[in-house]
Amino acid sequence: MASKRLLKKRLRRIVEDLLDDCDYLIVNETSTADEADKLIDEAVDFYEEALNEINKAKEKSDYRKVVEMISTKEEQFFSKLNKLNK
Repeated sequence: MASKRLLKKRLRRIVEDLLDDCDYLIVNETSTADEADKLIDEAVDFYEEALNEINKAKEKSDYRKVVEMISTKEEQFFSKLNKLNK
């Protein structure tokens, strides 16, 4: 079972990587700046939601659900980011 600390670190790393990439797009790619800005807002909202879920998790099954949610959202975010890079 993953600890809350490790889950929070993973979540923070995912969101920070996404924010860095989106910031780069905003600065250098004017055509995708609006979409990147929306993706930033979505990532920040997800971060807050996931952090609350991590803090509420008490049992092993709760942690599994949080890990699955984070993994799914990570794939979705970076898929959206890849579409912006094209």
